[in-house]
Amino acid sequence: MKVLLVGPDRAIAQVNGDDVVTRLLRATPPAGVAYETLAEALAAGHARRARWASAWLASLVMHSRPPAGVAYGWGLAPPLPYRLLGKLLPDRPDEDVQWFDLPDPRRFDLIHAWSHPVGVGPRRGRPPVVLHTGTGNTDLLLNYYGLPPDTVAALQARDRRLLGALGVLHDLYNARDAAAVVVPSRYAWRHHVEGGVPERLLRLVRIGFAAPPAAEVGRLRVPGEVRFALVGHHFARKGGRALALAFSRLRQAHPEARLTIVSAVPAEQLGVPLDGITLIQALPREAVYAEVYPAADVYLLPSLAEGYGMSVVEAMGFGLPVIASNISALPELVADGETGLLVPPDDADALHDAMRQLLLDPGLRARMGAAGRARFLAEHEVGVTNAALRRVYDEAVGG
Repeated sequence: MKVLLVGPDRAIAQVNGDDVVTRLLRATPPAGVAYETLAEALAAGHARRARWASAWLASLVMHSRPPAGVAYGWGLAPPLPYRLLGKLLPDRPDEDVQWFDLPDPRRFDLIHAWSHPVGVGPRRGRPPVVLHTGTGNTDLLLNYYGLPPDTVAALQARDRRLLGALGVLHDLYNARDAAAVVVPSRYAWRHHVEGGVPERLLRLVRIGFAAPPAAEVGRLRVPGEVRFALVGHHFARKGGRALALAFSRLRQAHPEARLTIVSAVPAEQLGVPLDGITLIQALPREAVYAEVYPAADVYLLPSLAEGYGMSVVEAMGFGLPVIASNISALPELVADGETGLLVPPDDADALHDAMRQLLLDPGLRARMGAAGRARFLAEHEVGVTNAALRRVYDEAVGG
């Protein structure tokens, strides 16, 4: 099966989740699937850019960036063109719409659009389109940017009208001509149903990862230490304030506690002494796999807002118990009391108590870590998720 893959893959060292999924799909495609990215197709003449004006207009009317006057949260900064356009427009744009034509539509059996809305023409004869998203704009607007529900509803109603008129395929606003809408969590499923997406279009497929070899589990752990770890580019959104306070308190009573933070945060913004803390500004994923997860005893993701939580899944693959916030999709990934512990967001006391519980009980850490790895292998290993994705492809093409 030949699939045109449309998704972001930016050439930066510490990529975000959207880029990671694009790279995972390319590295480990489902059985019998050959991906060609949109960039490759454009370079080879298998696709060509089309309707530039419509693509820009569709990009500009979308509202995942907060309306002018609403501060960006969690230290996020929009790209310069969006900052300039934000001065001219009442709303800043969402992910750019990828608009293209296919000179020979028969070259591809399917179009898989991850993260990007797409405009593909002409409609007659084009391959089926599978739309794939992490959580969707509702979560982004409500929880990342803190917009009031009434404002979110009004913006979404406007964009449904505009994108529908332009013919842009979007997982939430205009999915009626898609073969399927793939989401990774029941949390995302609920947002889409509440947003008006027919359930008949929705398919649940977890984000999959290659299983780390068993020899990597705990390979770099240091006897006599208990190392906690957090990997997340946006430190404030990942619950960094509560984590710094909780760890500083834990360290005072337990000098064996250690904390590794991989995040682009200046040391002075931690607000606590660096005693026991290893702060790494950025690491490529390969280095995180080789140096951070194998050295950790417990993984932390006490986020204030989180679409999915891919690092939690990665940590489970390394046999790590997880302490995470009880928000969004995280309770689907972390079985409270079985594979880890769930705590309220921005609650330094609850986070401290959970960290202390696992620090003091190596048996509990081992049991939760083993249960987490078993769950990873059953639900998140790439062979399992690829089989589910291939079923979506087959259904789309057959339908």
